[in-house]
Amino acid sequence: MATAILSSNSMIMKYKTGTNEKGDDIFSSQRFSNVNLDLSDDDFYEVGQALENLMATDAVYIRKQQDYLVESI
Repeated sequence: MATAILSSNSMIMKYKTGTNEKGDDIFSSQRFSNVNLDLSDDDFYEVGQALENLMATDAVYIRKQQDYLVESI
């Protein structure tokens, strides 16, 4: 039988950085690695909101990416 073990959390924030000559939006993203594994989803979102307040532009989204190790037990 196999089991999955949470090995890392990352926060990815996507935000608008401007527009091109055609008027299309240009986006960038920033990854914050090594986010505490025990952080609740509410706390994760609050941290993202706090980081967004430090930015010059609003975030398009805040994504939580989790990586797991799958092992046989």
